[in-house]
Amino acid sequence: MARNTRPFGATRDAGGVDRMERVNDLLRDTIAEVVSRELKDPRLDVALLSVTEVRASRDLRNARVYVSVMSEPSTTAEAQARNAADAIDALDRAAAFVHRTIRRRLHLKRVPWPTFELDPRIAGSAEIQERIRALPASGGDS
Repeated sequence: MARNTRPFGATRDAGGVDRMERVNDLLRDTIAEVVSRELKDPRLDVALLSVTEVRASRDLRNARVYVSVMSEPSTTAEAQARNAADAIDALDRAAAFVHRTIRRRLHLKRVPWPTFELDPRIAGSAEIQERIRALPASGGDS
């Protein structure tokens, strides 16, 4: 009889949670590589475009791909929002190409269809950083 070779305290994969995390990470890395190296759309020429997270459905039919889009710091807030919307539109239009490419690279029974969304966490952290920079410098003299 074979003994359990799991380390003490390690839990079994209840319901595929660990597997889904691994699949999401694999999808994130693969999609990020495809977006950065193979998509040639001028709307994707921004200062920084990164895939921050992928959340695939349990049946692996669909995946939400969260993307952060950062423009040059000198651009206005309206221009940054427009650049982000344009980049998401370009990624949505390239979804079939991205799906085909990751299907060829990954050996999964089913590869989810990517739906691209702007990651709101990145914009929130950039806004917080701007507010911190706007605070008056406090000296040590009180």
